[in-house]
Amino acid sequence: MLVKDIMTERVVAIDPEMPIGDVYALMEQRNIRHFPILEGGRLVGIVSDRDIRTVGSELPSAKPGVTIRDPVRQIMVTPVITTHPLDPVEESAKVLRQYKIGAMPVIAEGKLVGIVTGIDFLEALVRMTGVYEAATRLEVEVENRPGALAALAHTIARLGYNISSVLTTSRDPEIVTFVLRVDTISGRKLAQELKAAGFSVVWPPEKL
Repeated sequence: MLVKDIMTERVVAIDPEMPIGDVYALMEQRNIRHFPILEGGRLVGIVSDRDIRTVGSELPSAKPGVTIRDPVRQIMVTPVITTHPLDPVEESAKVLRQYKIGAMPVIAEGKLVGIVTGIDFLEALVRMTGVYEAATRLEVEVENRPGALAALAHTIARLGYNISSVLTTSRDPEIVTFVLRVDTISGRKLAQELKAAGFSVVWPPEKL
């Protein structure tokens, strides 16, 4: 999945000279939390509802002397951390997390073509898990070695089941946990079959 698959293309951008109070009113009207700021068609900044709420406050991040009548360029964040439509979703999400920001404008050939937010990335993660599809969730722990996933997938296929999605997680460098969604309503039956084949099934548990 790429950024272009989850971004909002119809972006509401504002001018850096727009008064801060008007920006906040527009946020409330449009129910938008982040505005890219364009000057001469070029991205020069971004502002969030959090930035605006610091105006006139005593928060450490507040800029002294700035009021809601001042232009938004006084509080906009610059330089702007951006992403590209063809960037993988997980890589862009990592950048969002690394810089602790809520949104990234999407730039292609120097032009603003979209915006992507933390909510968009969360929705992408949910979609990647396949949770919207009718399937059974399994967690299987295996030794972290080449061919481990292939062996598990082969066994599940041999048993007559189809895997709809796979995620991985690990708390131990020697062990990897595969979180699978399998096209069946007989999750406990499949779990028992995998255990009989020598796999360590973490979920579903034998007893809830």
